[in-house]
Amino acid sequence: MTETWAWIGGWAIQPARIKAALEQALPGTRHTVIHPGPQAVDQLLAAKAERFGGYSLGSLLLLQNIHRLPEDPPPVCLAPILGFCLEDQLGGTTPRSTLESLRRRLAKDPAAAIRLFLRLAKLDDEPVEPLPYNLDDLDWGLETLARDTVSDPSILGHVQAFIGKNDPLTQPHAIAAYFERARIVPSLHSYRDLANHLNHPDN
Repeated sequence: MTETWAWIGGWAIQPARIKAALEQALPGTRHTVIHPGPQAVDQLLAAKAERFGGYSLGSLLLLQNIHRLPEDPPPVCLAPILGFCLEDQLGGTTPRSTLESLRRRLAKDPAAAIRLFLRLAKLDDEPVEPLPYNLDDLDWGLETLARDTVSDPSILGHVQAFIGKNDPLTQPHAIAAYFERARIVPSLHSYRDLANHLNHPDN
C-alpha cells in the first residue's frame, strides 16, 4: 500500500512544488499539500492521510493544533516555527516590523512583497507570478507569522523536526531544544533540501 501524507505548506510557496519535492524525496509515497490559510488545519485532517506534516508557516499551524493530530506515527515538521518574530524569543530571527512592512507592500505590489520574502529566506528560485495562491490567504499568513506562537512548546516532544543548520529565518539550536526528535541538517530554509533528509534510516 502506498503511504499517504498530508502537509500544510509554506508562505507564498506553490503547493505543487512542495508536493513534487516530497514525492521525489520519498519514492512510492503520495502527498497532498495544502496552502497555509484559515481552513488549512481542517483541510489537513479531512485528507484522511496516514501521516501529517508542515513546512515553515505550515508547521506553525500544525504545531498550534498538535492536540488534534495522532501521536503515532509522529507528525513531521520541516523548518519548524514556534514563533516567527525575533521578539517572540522562540527561535525566530525576523523583527516584527519587517513583517508589518511586508504586509503593507503585499497590499500594493504582491509580487514585490513575495520576492522580498523569498530573498530573505534564500528561496530566490521560487516563482512569484502568478501568485502561488489567493491574496487574502497570503495576507492572513503574514498576519499569522507576525502575531501567533505555539503557546505550549513543552508538548512537542514526539514531533519529528528537521531544522536547517544555515536557515536564515531561525536560530536552529534554540528551536531544536523544544523537540526530543530534532535533527539539525545541512540546509537553508529550503523544503527541497529538508525533504531529502526524510528518507533516512533514523526517521
